[in-house]
Amino acid sequence: MSSHHDRILSRDFVLICLSGICFFIGFVLFFPTLPLYIQELGGSKTLIGLLVGGAGGVSIVLRPFTGRLVDRYGRKRFAVLGAMLLCIAAPGYNLASSTALIWPVRLLAGAGISIFFTASLAYVGDLAPADKRGRIMSNYGLVSTAAMVFAPLLGAWIVSSAVLSGTEARVQHWLPGSGSQVSGDYNFAVLFVFAGAIALASALFALGIRERHIPSPAVPMPLRRNFLSLFSRAGAVPGVIHFMIVTNTVALNVFIPVYAKEVGLSNAGLYYMVFAIAVIGVRFVSGHALDKYPRAYSIVPAIILIAVGTWCIAVVQTPAGVLIGAAIAGTGQGVAQPGIQAMVVDRAKGKNLGAAMATFALGLDVGLLGGGVLMGAIVDVSSFRVLFLAAGGFSVLGAATLGAITWRERRAAPAPMTLP
Repeated sequence: MSSHHDRILSRDFVLICLSGICFFIGFVLFFPTLPLYIQELGGSKTLIGLLVGGAGGVSIVLRPFTGRLVDRYGRKRFAVLGAMLLCIAAPGYNLASSTALIWPVRLLAGAGISIFFTASLAYVGDLAPADKRGRIMSNYGLVSTAAMVFAPLLGAWIVSSAVLSGTEARVQHWLPGSGSQVSGDYNFAVLFVFAGAIALASALFALGIRERHIPSPAVPMPLRRNFLSLFSRAGAVPGVIHFMIVTNTVALNVFIPVYAKEVGLSNAGLYYMVFAIAVIGVRFVSGHALDKYPRAYSIVPAIILIAVGTWCIAVVQTPAGVLIGAAIAGTGQGVAQPGIQAMVVDRAKGKNLGAAMATFALGLDVGLLGGGVLMGAIVDVSSFRVLFLAAGGFSVLGAATLGAITWRERRAAPAPMTLP
């Protein structure tokens, strides 16, 4: 009989999922709305890019430190802290009197994202026994995917709905700020308060989880070794693979809205919807395969699917090609993402999992910033076809790298002992 700890839908797993979905809703609400808000305050397109990307820059700086802190002091308190930072930052947008004052708010939000993401992933890793790790990571991955399905639509509805205009006026009365200074056609004050409230709900759910991690004691060491200890070898290989995948997917997420118009797809939101549905659908059935076979057996083909879907978009260049490519790439993403996360837990072997998850997540941060810049440079000097072909090439490189590393490690592993 399995123990309470081994059950997939345990009390703590449900609570961390509820905390996660509230957090990611509060985070994703700003995807379609923050650029509009900055523009209404007079910000240029360049400033929009810098402010939106500012949160990623904070994550790169903080990730290594948050990983070690999560290992030293436990997961729960940092999950709560990350959610509370987002809770404070959300209404802070409304209080900023200029675009310059949005910078500290974005930095605060970026800190919250870095801390919560690292702490929550480490907590889920603590919950996951080896034989159920793929399924648990797949199920938790549905949290952020579900937020991506409807939170952008919800955010866009909140800021533009005439139904909320009366509520907007009342909120502006007790929360005055720049949200009251922009066009009366938008309900920014309502958006900021709602995002703060749902981030607070995330913190309250996180308060309900029970700490599973036994904090590791601080060990004095020389300064150089102390700095290197911020990074984890267990998270290095998965982090590099993650960077290559994210570089591919960031090209799709950033440039599909513009590309869709060129190929005649009137609503670019259909791409994101099909992609998210594919991710959700495959995760219901892929977790068992991730647990039954060596991780790479599922992850490598899944990464190749991401490349194939991206190349389909590049080559077919029709609305149908975009949607078919979204379905293929989404299927690959739905298997690859939780598989790599489970691989981090495997490699950490119960030691310094926070640091391992932080090192792994650096692949996401660097991919979002560096990959976005690289893909933008490619499309500026060539075409969308070249962009998507190059983006798919990063995934193929990631699959080849993981395959080669897995083959080398399996060859180097000691042969099992046999009885005479």
